[in-house]
Amino acid sequence: MIKINKISIATLAAAGLVFCSTSAFADGAPFVDQNPIVVANNEVGIAATGTLMNYQEHITPGPSDTESGWMPGFAVKYSLMGDYFGSMPSNMYFAIHYQFSSGSIAYKGSVGGTPYDGTDDATTNRATARLGKGFSLSNDMMITPYVAGGYQDWNRDLQGPYGYVEDYHSGLIGAGVMFQYAINPRLVIGANLEGLAMIGGGMTPHIYNGILGSASFDTSGQEKIGADIDYRVFSQWHFYGGLRYTHFNYTGGPLKYGAFEPSSSTNLFSMDAGVAYHF
Repeated sequence: MIKINKISIATLAAAGLVFCSTSAFADGAPFVDQNPIVVANNEVGIAATGTLMNYQEHITPGPSDTESGWMPGFAVKYSLMGDYFGSMPSNMYFAIHYQFSSGSIAYKGSVGGTPYDGTDDATTNRATARLGKGFSLSNDMMITPYVAGGYQDWNRDLQGPYGYVEDYHSGLIGAGVMFQYAINPRLVIGANLEGLAMIGGGMTPHIYNGILGSASFDTSGQEKIGADIDYRVFSQWHFYGGLRYTHFNYTGGPLKYGAFEPSSSTNLFSMDAGVAYHF
């Protein structure tokens, strides 16, 4: 608990003038002596998200199925940075992140060799965890390499007379690096670069009562780049947001009875904006 000593009205007024002439307002006084990057990395938050999904199968000769559209959703995060792990080095970093997206996106392709344009009521889930350590480059700059792991899935629910459902999934494991810069005691901006291996992936088609079984995918890569902003609005409450681009491939694989799931590429452009609480 922070103890505030009793001070005179004159002192309060003088302090107020000083605070108004700088970026350290009265509500921010308890955080003046803390590193703003570490403050921004100790919070729990929830955000509204939007993701533009572009998916394309690779079939030779074509035509190849394509899907594109906007999916709204939400994300939650929890992160820690500091001396939380006993004798381990300072500025240890741990974070977990979950995002849910769902929306109707346009499908253009074929079903059973018949050209078909329709709508996919798509739903995606992605959960990741990070563990790393921050290295201060200066009082207002920090770089944090980390290892990461997680899981993602996509429920592809094609509507209409030729509709069907497919479930895609994959485990994720890899590493990344985060760079953060404190513009002032309230505002922190950052960039993140991440490379993950997609392992144990597969696809299950819910067609003909499941007689086609499931396709198993080989290991493939996922690349992600992002930019973030965190602004302390009042006391321990923060506004945060970001922009991200993610690319990955599914390798495809055989199904039963000579059926085959083709390889594919997916590009995701996403944004988020939310509120967080620093602890």
